[in-house]
Amino acid sequence: MRAAELPFHATPFPSLRDPDSRLSLVTRGLLLPIAFLDAAWRIARFRPNVCCTTGGLVSLPIVAAARALRVPVYIWEGNVVPGRVNRLLAGWAQRIGATFEDGLRALPRGRAAVSGTPIRASLLRWTRDEGRKRLGIGRDESVVFVTGGSQGSEKINAAVFAGLDRLLRRAVVLHHTGGANLARAEAQAELLERVSRGRYKPYGFLRDEMGAALASADLVIARASSSSIMEPLAFGVPLVLIPFGAAADAHQEANARAVVERGAAAMIRESELDGDRLAAIAVGILDDPVRHERMRAAAKAAGRPQAAQSIAAEILRLGGCA
Repeated sequence: MRAAELPFHATPFPSLRDPDSRLSLVTRGLLLPIAFLDAAWRIARFRPNVCCTTGGLVSLPIVAAARALRVPVYIWEGNVVPGRVNRLLAGWAQRIGATFEDGLRALPRGRAAVSGTPIRASLLRWTRDEGRKRLGIGRDESVVFVTGGSQGSEKINAAVFAGLDRLLRRAVVLHHTGGANLARAEAQAELLERVSRGRYKPYGFLRDEMGAALASADLVIARASSSSIMEPLAFGVPLVLIPFGAAADAHQEANARAVVERGAAAMIRESELDGDRLAAIAVGILDDPVRHERMRAAAKAAGRPQAAQSIAAEILRLGGCA
C-alpha cells in the first residue's frame, strides 16, 4: 500500500490460519466486537461510497460494519466453491463478482454475475513476439511454461525434473520454480545434454517476465487457483492443471474441473502426478495440432483480460460514482 501511496489501516482482527482450530475460533470470536467497532469508526470517518472485499474471516467485521452504516458491499469470489465466510457475507452483499460461471450456483441469484479475475495491466502488455524476444526464444519454438505459484511447488517441480528430458525433446521449458527451489533446478540443468541445456530456462521468481512467459507459451502447467487459471486464459493459452490437494473444500479441483469442461485444460490430480504422466499429457497436447488449436480457442473464449475494468465499473455503479 505504501508503494501505491494509498492510505492503509489494519483492523485488530487476524486471519484464521487453521479453520479447524477451536482455540483460533474462540480467540477470533473474542476479538470480533473490537474489530467491528474499529471498522465502524474508520468507515464513519472515511465515509466510503462502497465496500469491496474478496472475503476471508478478516473481512467479516468490516462488512458487518459497512452494512450497519448502510454502505453497499461488493464481494469478489475467485473460486467455483466460495469460502465459508463469503457464503455468509453473500447474503449481505448488493453485488457479487464471480470468476467462474459454475460458481454462480452457490451465490444469491440476481446479485451475482461472472466478472473474471483482475489481472495486472503490466502482464497484459506483452505480445508473443515481444515475450519471446525478452526470454531468448525462437519464434517457431514450442514453449511450455511451468509455474507452481509465487513460492513454487515442490511436487510440480519434482514431476518436471523427472519428465524433463521428454519435455525438452518437444519444447522449450520455462520453469518458475520458486526461490527456494532454484538451486536444485540449476543443478538439474547442469545434468542435461548440451543440446538440451539451452532449452531449459528455470527462474526462481518472475516479475515483469511473468507476462513475457505467459505471452510466449503454447501450454501452461500450473496449480488451479483463480489467478493461475485466468492469467493464461487471458492470453488464450491452454493449460494442464494440477490442483493443490490440501486446498480447503477441494476448491482448486472444482476450479480445474470447470476449465476442463470448457475444453481449455487437462487436469492431473496431485495424487496421480509423476514425471511420466506430466510429460505424456503435455507432449500429447502439443503433438496433436487439432486438439491444441481447439483448446487454444476454448482458452481464448474463456479468458477475461478486461476483468479489472469490468469489476471497477461495477463497483463505481454500486457506489453511485459512475
